Amino acid sequence: MKIGLLPSLCLALSIAAFISLVRAQDEKPVNTVAVEVPAAVKTALQREAEGGRLVELGRVNEDGRQQYEATVSHEGLEYHVRVNLQGVVVRVELKDYNAAEDQSLNQLPATVRESFKKLARGGKVENSRRQRLSYSFETRIDGKRYAITTDELGRLLKKELQQDDNENK
Repeated sequence: MKIGLLPSLCLALSIAAFISLVRAQDEKPVNTVAVEVPAAVKTALQREAEGGRLVELGRVNEDGRQQYEATVSHEGLEYHVRVNLQGVVVRVELKDYNAAEDQSLNQLPATVRESFKKLARGGKVENSRRQRLSYSFETRIDGKRYAITTDELGRLLKKELQQDDNENK
């Protein structure tokens, strides 16, 4: 009879340990990276998540290169953040960056509607879509060249490391 209690006791202890681990993780500051990652990666992710919170973290292999990819929630938007093992931010991209929404012709601004009708030369305008208005620029951050794209409100849509063929080999 004592042997029958041992598996139940182990299961109960495992569940209790798991619950205390989950509670302990919930009590950590939102910008704390709890997963074992290289210090440079941790620092880069904490910097990119500043003002937001880290939702998910995983390791990926792209073109034979180990990298970390995180999902960061910031001001109601979710971003995918890719960092290499040296802590260099490779890419930050709004989760639905390429999303476009179907709109009827009547929902479009009047100037756009008139332009579409003119360009269609009497044909019926079908499948009109609204895409994000975006602005792009290039800059250097920590000695690395990045292309950055924002929307019309200045919210980050995409930040991508620009590499020459001989960089970061």
